[in-house]
Amino acid sequence: MNTYSCFKDRTALITGGASGIGRAVSVKLLAAGANLVVWDVNSARLAELRALAPDRIETATVDVADSAAVRAAAGVAKARFGGFDYLLNNAGIIGRHMSVTRFDEAELDRVLAVNLKSVFIVSNAFIGAPTGRAGRAIVNLSSIAQRTGGMIGSIAYATTKGAVHSFTTALAKELAPHVRVNAMAPGIIDTEIQKDVFTDASQIAAMADVIPLKRLGTADEVADCALWLFSDAAAYITGISVDVSGGR
Repeated sequence: MNTYSCFKDRTALITGGASGIGRAVSVKLLAAGANLVVWDVNSARLAELRALAPDRIETATVDVADSAAVRAAAGVAKARFGGFDYLLNNAGIIGRHMSVTRFDEAELDRVLAVNLKSVFIVSNAFIGAPTGRAGRAIVNLSSIAQRTGGMIGSIAYATTKGAVHSFTTALAKELAPHVRVNAMAPGIIDTEIQKDVFTDASQIAAMADVIPLKRLGTADEVADCALWLFSDAAAYITGISVDVSGGR
């Protein structure tokens, strides 16, 4: 039996889906027969993704921390596909280096808005656009930073990911038994967001050395975890967070 045949003709909403993990999940769901609604702030990359299957992909440039923008985009997508079966709350930023003793309040607000407020707003939009089909599921992108504290200087990011972890547990109880809610906690994944932080190859090599599997993960490996959590193979799993961290 094909585990992923459950995705055919269903609709997934993915935030931050134009690059990195979000794009990898988008491509895999598309290959499995799903329709996609992808929101991002990078219109050029959204256009590249939409070109893969214009008849099955709806894209929009959306600030996911703006509730009015999210409601408007959700309305357009619902009119086209009839509602949402799956949601990947993937949009996120690391933010600029800061500490509690010296932080930029505006930057703190930006990280909180993109990484945490958006999860509330988009989840609300998803819940309000049911398809009438069973098996709806949400996957939130947390991080192992929620338990390790992350890199020094990324305290705002780590804090938001800890909150996403708690949000996942609470929402799973709130939406059961009709919607399953789980999280993924990636470790150091070879995506552009990491390259913005680690610009030197020696830094990346040093980070790989502290991972038991001795390498960075890939976006495709995280995407495989997302598809499993969405799929019928995980039908009795809700309220958990899965580390995708190479053992770190």
